[in-house]
Amino acid sequence: MNKGKLFILSGQSGVGKNTIAKQMLENLDLVKIITCTTRDPRPDEIDGKDYFFLTEEDFADKIGNNYFLEYAKVHNWHYGTPKEQAENLLNDGKNILMVIDVQGGVQIKEKMPEARLIFVKYTDGKLEDQIRNRMKNDSSRKELTEEEILKRIESAKKEASYIQDYDYAVTNPDGQPEKAIEEIGGIISKEINEN
Repeated sequence: MNKGKLFILSGQSGVGKNTIAKQMLENLDLVKIITCTTRDPRPDEIDGKDYFFLTEEDFADKIGNNYFLEYAKVHNWHYGTPKEQAENLLNDGKNILMVIDVQGGVQIKEKMPEARLIFVKYTDGKLEDQIRNRMKNDSSRKELTEEEILKRIESAKKEASYIQDYDYAVTNPDGQPEKAIEEIGGIISKEINEN
């Protein structure tokens, strides 16, 4: 049996990574790894389906036990990928799609150079406007203060510095996610079909 392929979807804060990933999982031969986080669940999220929601203490214990393939602190919360889950799926020939932050993507590429990293970015020159629009129009997120929005904008600028570490960079134009979905779907399909 051929080993599965690992695809990492990362990008700037609020760029639409989860919307894109949902379409990829519905339309392509991909499975999702359920990652761990210390943040509180959003109203529509389910523990064990969307994330494994952990306390800071539980997360720290798992770090100490070498449980994670990668982990990082993002917006004051920890996120991590269970190593055994990833290895088992890949060994079973499953193609995996992971949505993780840019730090985690780079960590995985160092450990697994065969992983394919896809960076989703805002339209050049429109980052601030697009972040403000997405944060206001996303009903799954609590309303953000101006200070929180400014933090997201600063994070997005820092996250953009990781583009050169990624195999692909795709723009998700505001209000037209189908364009990014189509482009990323093409990238993943091509990579899956190459032996």
